[in-house]
Amino acid sequence: MSGAGIIETLKQACATESGLLTIVNMDNFILFNDIYGTEMGDKLIEECIKIINSVTEGDDIKARLGGDEFLIFCRGLKDKKELAEIHAYIDNKINESLAGIVGEENNVSMGISMGAVLVPEQGTEYEKLFQKASKALEYVKQSGGRNIAFYELNDDEYKSVNDLERISDSMEERGSDRGAMWLNHEDFSIVYRFLRRYIETYENLACKMLITFTPIRDDMSQEEFNKIFQGFGSMINALLRKSDIMMQSRNNQFYLLLPEMNEKYMELVAKRIERKWKEVKLDRLMDMSIDARMIEPTKK
Repeated sequence: MSGAGIIETLKQACATESGLLTIVNMDNFILFNDIYGTEMGDKLIEECIKIINSVTEGDDIKARLGGDEFLIFCRGLKDKKELAEIHAYIDNKINESLAGIVGEENNVSMGISMGAVLVPEQGTEYEKLFQKASKALEYVKQSGGRNIAFYELNDDEYKSVNDLERISDSMEERGSDRGAMWLNHEDFSIVYRFLRRYIETYENLACKMLITFTPIRDDMSQEEFNKIFQGFGSMINALLRKSDIMMQSRNNQFYLLLPEMNEKYMELVAKRIERKWKEVKLDRLMDMSIDARMIEPTKK
């Protein structure tokens, strides 16, 4: 799906042929990578490449743009309904493959977003067509993802659409007088994407923190473990700010998002959690590890 000369091939195809130029993006891939690690992320990318190859024609032009983004020029394809069916197939197959990659306890809702533009109806210059497909893709991402959009002549249709309504509902549902927002996986994914866009737009900083628990005793029952795990999760929640966000990412992990936080304060939060862990003497029952990292704007 990649190689030297792929851009020139795309330029030639857009200038002389008809079809659909389509950008494919994996929803929540960054969150998946953060929770399960780059090795699992690489496996998911490989699986996505196989699925795309299996559902597209052999003479279609396919390339990986980098990270979780792919480009397909579907030669001769004009039927928007058919492309929507391709989207649905890739989306379903990606989710079916997750159990084989990370096991049955996967807690990250994955999906596929597509932005497409008709060639030559919307132009014949690859660079301009790519910008239009990108605009359509951004519309999908800002509308919640896991969908497909076709670029139309009226640019007003692609004004920013955000998820604040849904986020506000989640805040009211799980909100309290103290502590962080404790969200389910679906709502957390929406906030995560929103925060990433905010960081990129305003070059701000935030912290991500993965807290993992492992029983020390071999004879600890699952019921006992869950009780301790959930109980300390409530303690962690109370230690955080109202602007912080947390979710239970796996059966033994909490994932935290801490906006407007530099590296110094990130370390202070980690130490505060460790102190509480020892204070309530849970260090005698379970081991706890904290993986904390900064989320910074992508370097241009």
